[in-house]
Amino acid sequence: MPHDDVITGAVSQEKDMYEVTQGFGTPSWKTFPVEQIRNREDFRVCTGIFEEEAEGADVLNFSYGPSTGGLLESCRFNIYTYGERILSLRPEPRYKDRQLQISGSSLDMANLMLERYCGPLSAFYSGMFCAAVESMLDCDQDNDLRLARIIMNEIARIADHLNVIARLAEGASQNVAYNLIFALREKLLRIVSKRFGHRYFFGINHIGGLARAADFSAIAAEIGQIASEFSQIWLRLENSGIFIDRLQGTATCKKSWMVGPSARAAGLDADTRKAASYLEYDDLGFKVAVSSGADTLSRALVRKDEIFASAAIIENAGKMIHDIPLASGRKITDLSGEISVRAETPGGDSLMRVSVTNGMIKRIYIRPSSIQNLAVFSHSIRGNLLTDFTFGYEGLGIQMSELGGVL
Repeated sequence: MPHDDVITGAVSQEKDMYEVTQGFGTPSWKTFPVEQIRNREDFRVCTGIFEEEAEGADVLNFSYGPSTGGLLESCRFNIYTYGERILSLRPEPRYKDRQLQISGSSLDMANLMLERYCGPLSAFYSGMFCAAVESMLDCDQDNDLRLARIIMNEIARIADHLNVIARLAEGASQNVAYNLIFALREKLLRIVSKRFGHRYFFGINHIGGLARAADFSAIAAEIGQIASEFSQIWLRLENSGIFIDRLQGTATCKKSWMVGPSARAAGLDADTRKAASYLEYDDLGFKVAVSSGADTLSRALVRKDEIFASAAIIENAGKMIHDIPLASGRKITDLSGEISVRAETPGGDSLMRVSVTNGMIKRIYIRPSSIQNLAVFSHSIRGNLLTDFTFGYEGLGIQMSELGGVL
């Protein structure tokens, strides 16, 4: 596991004072003067400070992003280069600013907005929020509800991993595999829409239960079929020298503060599902997938293994589910408190801190995995060629919507 003293979250309470949480276990916050921690790389990473620049008479600042082409999402990258080799890179994730105004909202409204914080990861963020409020209410989490949320999270994880691997195949000009994987992801999302009422699980997580009934009866077999079809596509990619050569040795990075597949691809046994998730996986046969290359290929291998592991988790959880509670719909107006939860999203450990006063949101802090993964990209791409940009970036599964923040 990463070192226990690694800073994994930071909240500015007052000028020059920060509350930080350290390690990847149960969140516990400590207050430090910024002078003590401002030069720590892990602090700078989790607060989104990016200052990777290169200087020199012949160094060019090549802007790459939505207004110059090349990216699907609205982030600009300042690439410092002499020509073909990247000397350093400075991202501007708020090139298009996205802020959710949640403070002052009711709990129900906050849940609806957090679903849309990052649509493909709705199950994770709404689930974290509901679990935080349930803990403040001192409710014992129903085991069937826990299993239902695990199943939804693991389905969303598979969909995200399919997206990342498809993007890598596209970058390596493996167009048949690219189209097959995206078709498979679409098939998965249509299954989700049919069984849960929305392809991204919108509107289903609610405080104290699910907002509507969901069909878990056949989902394990359907997900198992998705995993089986993916295995056949992966065999083609695995046997493609072009695909392997483009990923192997590209965007290598190993840092103690890394999270998710990038950390596990560097040999770090770091997975919040084993550490301190609000969801318990111990009785579902879960094992952490690791690799050792610390490069884009190793990250793809971890994601490939996790697709099969998630399918197995869904199958085991499905066998244990009986009666899933539906939310009562009562308005909560007398709740006050503050609590932090974390979850292993597809990109890695994500932290949420929820503060409530008289049933209204006082503040929500989110430290998403994408902020660390963007830093991994900035570090790992140095020394690579411009043509490696796609593999380094797409292989990390960065979600720009996670970097907009909440107010």
